[in-house]
Amino acid sequence: LGLPDAVVSVFDEEGIQLLYPPQHEALHVALEGRNTVVAIPTASGKSLIAYVAMLRRILDAPGRSRGIYIVPLKAMATEKLADFKRLGSACGLSVGLAIGDARGEVRRFQEADILVCTSEKLDALLRQSPRLLDDVSIVVADEVHLINDVGRGPTLEMNLARVLHLAPSAQIIALSATIGNVPSLASWLGGVAVTSTW
Repeated sequence: LGLPDAVVSVFDEEGIQLLYPPQHEALHVALEGRNTVVAIPTASGKSLIAYVAMLRRILDAPGRSRGIYIVPLKAMATEKLADFKRLGSACGLSVGLAIGDARGEVRRFQEADILVCTSEKLDALLRQSPRLLDDVSIVVADEVHLINDVGRGPTLEMNLARVLHLAPSAQIIALSATIGNVPSLASWLGGVAVTSTW
């Protein structure tokens, strides 16, 4: 996968030595830099796809490159933060958290190589400063099926629309186990749909 040995060691320590078939298929697309909608069942390894794609995109980019990982819930953000801290420390990347609970999150956003945030907090940050996307090379939207949620969907949709408009060279990876309109979403993102029932 072209990852540093230290990162591979982190995966190895967690018992990850081989990819599942849908992970292999999705990474084949994602590592080419294409926008990717991954619609595979729960527990088939969506997070690993996003982690590998994000690390590769950031580490392979010339100059400064950053990534954003969008989650729907604060508890999920804390879980992803712990994962990224382990992986980031293995390859010298800093990780930040923006969930609306602390002052100075804009500054931490600008300093972090990887930012884990809720969709609502990203919306607030981008309203304050759209230029925050200037050096973002990859955005992951976890649980992207919530784009259809009456309450939270418009915020997620607006965030992804901003990325498409303000950072057109940034790669978008959308993850879901339950989204129904995969081809439509992939078309809107200008990307490739990877589906599996594995």
